[in-house]
Amino acid sequence: MLRDTKPITEEDVRLWRQSMEENRIQTATIHSNYLINLCSPQKRLLRVARNAFVEEMDRAQVLGVKHLIFHPGAHMGKGDAKGVALVAESLDACIERAKAPDVLLCIENTAGGGTSVGHKFEQLRKIIDRSRYPERVAVCLDTCHTFAAGYDIRTRAGYENVMAHIDQVLGLDRLQAFHLNDSKGDVRSHVDRHENIGKGKLKKEAFRFLVNDARFADRPGLLETPGEDSDFKRNLKVLRSLISTG
Repeated sequence: MLRDTKPITEEDVRLWRQSMEENRIQTATIHSNYLINLCSPQKRLLRVARNAFVEEMDRAQVLGVKHLIFHPGAHMGKGDAKGVALVAESLDACIERAKAPDVLLCIENTAGGGTSVGHKFEQLRKIIDRSRYPERVAVCLDTCHTFAAGYDIRTRAGYENVMAHIDQVLGLDRLQAFHLNDSKGDVRSHVDRHENIGKGKLKKEAFRFLVNDARFADRPGLLETPGEDSDFKRNLKVLRSLISTG
């Protein structure tokens, strides 16, 4: 396979692990390239996508990163059923080719814009069920995407209802990572536009429910909010202020 990225050297790995330790970072995740479409109906593009994803898996393994988060892709007019089937086939093909036995592939739920698959948890369940390696596949829950796809988590009752639905469809153990983003778009808007915590349509309460949910205390949560480092620090401060100390 031709590589388009610079190989990771032993020195790169050493410096990576040293930096993790020095900065007291317990867990890191990798997000795959956004251009990878694992359900492309075009054979050449699908082949390119699978090659690129195998490389992402191999790099995660070398760095010792457990979670590789990825967008399932877009069916480009071929229908959800075809898209779901192709994602599952792609995951199996990549798992069998990659040298990455310790990497957990985390499907990120989508907002449902365009022809993207994965905005319904039932679609994620079908991808997992169609795979020959379901133990290698988990889910990354994006709060913005969840809300924009039509799952309203702004109230305690709404949050608990959505989590109960996820538990029924996927099992909460399948949620292995979270993207913590407010939403510029309203519920059921299918608009994938992230906003700073508390500044979008989701508001703060949804995040209060999540950061205090003991069921996910050991799962990594990552910000994908707009801006630079100073903005991330402000968003992190807001999230920490929501954590109950009682």
